Amino acid sequence: MEKYDYIICGGGASGLLLSNAFIKDEFFNDKKILIIERDSKTLNDKTFGFWNDKESVLDDMVFKEWEFAEFKDSSSYNTFLLKPYKYKMIKSDQFYLHIRNKILKASNFKYLNSNINEIDEKNRIVKTDDGEFSSSIIFSSIYNEVDFKKYPLLKQHFIGWTIETKSKSFDDNKITFMDFSVDQKDEIRFMYILPFSKNKALVEYTLFSKELISDNEYEKEIKSYLKKNNIINYSVKDKEKGMIPMTCYPFFENNTDNYFQIGTAGGWSKPSTGYTIKNSIKKIDIIVSSLKQKKPLSKIRFKNRFWYYDLLFLDVLIASKGKGSKVFSDLFKNNDPIKIFKFLDEKTSVLEELSIFLSVDIKTFVRSLFKRISNLSI
Repeated sequence: MEKYDYIICGGGASGLLLSNAFIKDEFFNDKKILIIERDSKTLNDKTFGFWNDKESVLDDMVFKEWEFAEFKDSSSYNTFLLKPYKYKMIKSDQFYLHIRNKILKASNFKYLNSNINEIDEKNRIVKTDDGEFSSSIIFSSIYNEVDFKKYPLLKQHFIGWTIETKSKSFDDNKITFMDFSVDQKDEIRFMYILPFSKNKALVEYTLFSKELISDNEYEKEIKSYLKKNNIINYSVKDKEKGMIPMTCYPFFENNTDNYFQIGTAGGWSKPSTGYTIKNSIKKIDIIVSSLKQKKPLSKIRFKNRFWYYDLLFLDVLIASKGKGSKVFSDLFKNNDPIKIFKFLDEKTSVLEELSIFLSVDIKTFVRSLFKRISNLSI
């Protein structure tokens, strides 16, 4: 049985970013590392979107960036400059290729395409179609179902079309961050648009809800939205589909010093928005620092005051019973949008956060807060 210092189960975003962090830091040059991924990861199966005000490891892979954004609902429209931020987008096939090429050049890495049949956490063994491998520490991005119990859960799910139009239909320097002008159908539904050029864009229909819908319903709504916006002559060049659990469930409590969950499986998606990729970099920095200082991984706790804000925010969205779009509308109508992005980036001060909470229907938040306190469930 081959033995490794670290085995990374899963070659998606979190597994590759963790691998990249190991490659960049000479501390890990003498560590023997195996990454196992079932799929070939050559297709553009998803889009990574994020905003940033400084350079990051992601910049080498950015396909397109924008300086402006807009927020819409049924009665208002707000276009704003994102400065000091820029909104950036990465195509997953370019992301996979870029980091996998680094892995293949790293002498201490092995990249294995194989199906993982079992992870034996106790004995630190990973069993695959191509043999069994042991490791001092196993990192896994394989999602395991959990009992969320007292923690709220919404599913962020979507289908996106990359379309090409015959006429100039888009402002290619402005994203549509959220457009709530679509029928909410007693849920939280919006359109998200990333224009690549004046006649090509990703148009995505997104829901925050407890249950999924049929593929046909997503696509019917995309067609209806395009028609309403006088976009008729177009061809569909690509499609993508996804689901992200939005929850504050403390996945990190399942980690040990020798088994550590990463990515969505580790609760790395921002609970209130579903954004994951930039969140992953922050958490990987903590992991790398702990390994270098020989601190126990089981002691890592991804919980701060923003975790409590996200918990409360999810409670409010679930309690809104289909009127959750008003929470977002209040946020963008009553605040500088840049402050909202800063807040979602977890970089605001307590005073800024207080002003944000006071800008929405505070009674709803207070009711949710007291309900959670009364149930002793924080």
